[in-house]
Amino acid sequence: MANESIVPPPGPLLARGRSADVYDVGDGQVLRRYRRSSQDTAYEIRVMRFVAGHGIRVPAVFDLGPKHLADRDILMERIDGTTMLEDFEARPWKLFSHVRLLARLQHDVNALVAPNWMVTPSTAAPKKRRDDRVLHLDLHPMNVMITEEGPVIIGWNNAAGGPAGFDAALSYVEMATFEIKGFAQQMGIRLGVEIFKRARGASAIDAFTVAACDHRLANSEVTPGERQAIAALRAKSLARQAGA
Repeated sequence: MANESIVPPPGPLLARGRSADVYDVGDGQVLRRYRRSSQDTAYEIRVMRFVAGHGIRVPAVFDLGPKHLADRDILMERIDGTTMLEDFEARPWKLFSHVRLLARLQHDVNALVAPNWMVTPSTAAPKKRRDDRVLHLDLHPMNVMITEEGPVIIGWNNAAGGPAGFDAALSYVEMATFEIKGFAQQMGIRLGVEIFKRARGASAIDAFTVAACDHRLANSEVTPGERQAIAALRAKSLARQAGA
């Protein structure tokens, strides 16, 4: 594995996420560089090209050059715009339309039948099924870019195959347990979560909420505060199921 401390940055830093950094490398391109080489970048690129070929708007992916790190880098189109979350914070009256858009984008992704090469996480289903759908598995307002040409979905590193309800439930769990500062933002997110749940189908989400919580709890990047909130949501969902 390349040592991050001796690998020079490929350009100005644009964004820093929990597992990767995004750099501007010019010519309308950005480089997403993971901090660890354990990430399967070839799989992520294959997923992005597959969904793009079926009408889902994602950043275009380009071939790497000799100076890139094949096990950590993804070279892609630069998307100019703001995240859905940033746009909501600037224009809170857009909450309803943004959440409905998020639900519609996820529905469009889930409408695609997952190819045989796409993995299925054990938390989503015990085994692959012929009717597995494409799941983004990290679709929330920070992974949708709002541009003049329309919304663009980013962050495909967790994509997999499985039942659509699991994808919806995972988005619900993520948004319901995010650590958000500020009372107004918290109230907005809570309202948005309920709108999303109705838009995607409450019964479908309820059926997979415990599994989605387990999936999140298995993620080492989840913060302690989020982990506590997820555990509470899981317990609440189990209690609801027991009383049904």
